[in-house]
Amino acid sequence: MKLDKYYKLKNELETFSFEKNFNPLSKTLYYFSFLGNIFLILFSYFFIKDITNNIDKLFPGQDLFFSVFIILFMTGYELFKRFTFEQLMIAIVKNSKITISVILGAMVSIILAAGSFYLSLNGAHRLVDNTSQIEIQLDTVQNKNTESINNVYQSRIKLKESQIQAINDNDNDGVLSLRQRKIIKDLEKDITQLETDRDTRIKQVEVKLGDKLSEKENKVQENSFAFAIIVFFLEIVILIGVSFNSFYSWHSYVEMKNMMNIPKYRQLEINMNLLKLYYQNGRKKESDPVIPASNLKILVSNSKLKYTQKDITNFLAICSELDITVGLKRDKVYNMSFEKAKYLLENQEI
Repeated sequence: MKLDKYYKLKNELETFSFEKNFNPLSKTLYYFSFLGNIFLILFSYFFIKDITNNIDKLFPGQDLFFSVFIILFMTGYELFKRFTFEQLMIAIVKNSKITISVILGAMVSIILAAGSFYLSLNGAHRLVDNTSQIEIQLDTVQNKNTESINNVYQSRIKLKESQIQAINDNDNDGVLSLRQRKIIKDLEKDITQLETDRDTRIKQVEVKLGDKLSEKENKVQENSFAFAIIVFFLEIVILIGVSFNSFYSWHSYVEMKNMMNIPKYRQLEINMNLLKLYYQNGRKKESDPVIPASNLKILVSNSKLKYTQKDITNFLAICSELDITVGLKRDKVYNMSFEKAKYLLENQEI
C-alpha cells in the first residue's frame, strides 16, 4: 500500500471520521428536505387560496395580494418549523435526557407539523377533487337526456291522445260503440305503457350517471389517500433532513472538541490562529514582505490569545519548513496565498 493512500485512509477512518464520512449524507438530506417544504407550501396554497376566493372583493388587486401573502406566510411557517425541528434535535443530543424544554419543544414541533399536514392535505385534496365539476357536467347531461326522452315519448303520447280525441269528436250521437270503446281502451293502455317506458328510460339514465359519479368519487378518494401518504412522507423527509443535520453538526463539534484535547491537534489550532494573524486574515498576498516576529507577538497579545513565545517560534519554523515563507530575515516574503498556506498547514499537521 502506498504511504499517501495509507494516510488518506487513516484520515478518513480515524481523524474526524464522523464528520468526513457523514458529511455528504448530511448535506444531501438537508438540501433534499427543502424540496419537501416547497411541495407543502404549494399544497397549502391551494387550500388557503380556495378560502380567500370566497371573500368579497374589497380592493383592486385583491387576488394577487392574497396569493403573495399566502406564499410568504407559508414560507415563513415552514422555515419556523425547520428551526423548531433543528433546536429540538440539538436539545435532545446535547442534554441526552428528557427535560422540560425538550418536552415543550416536542409539543411545539408536533403542533407545527400537524398544522402543516392539515393545510397541505386539504390543499392536495382541493387540487385533485373535481367532484363538483363532474356533478355539474353530469346534471347537464342528465337534463339533456331527460328532455330528449320526454320529447320522444311525449310525441307518441300526444299521437295516441289525438286519436282518442278524434274518436270522441266523430261520435255524432254521444254514444260510443263497443268497437270504439275497445279502441280507446287500447289507446289508453298504450299511453300508460309509454309513460312507464319513459320513466324507466329516465331512471336508467339517472342510475348510469350516478354510477359514473360514484366511480369518480371513488377515484378522488383514492387520490386523496395517495396524497395523504405523500404529504406524510414529505413531513418525514423534512424531519429527517433537519434532524440529521443538527445531529451531524453537534457530533462533529464534539468530535472536534475531543480532537483538540490531543496535543497534536491542539498545536494545529494554535498554528491556524497564528496563520490568520500572520497573513492578517488573507490581506497579505504572495511576494509581500512578512510580518516581523516582534509584530506578530504584538498581534497575538492584542488578540488576547494566550500563546507563548515558544508557540510563535515553532509556528514560524513550520512556515519556513513548508516554504510558506522564503528568504532571509528582512528579505523574507510570503511564498503563497493564504488559502494555499492554510491547506498546506492543515494537511501537514494531520
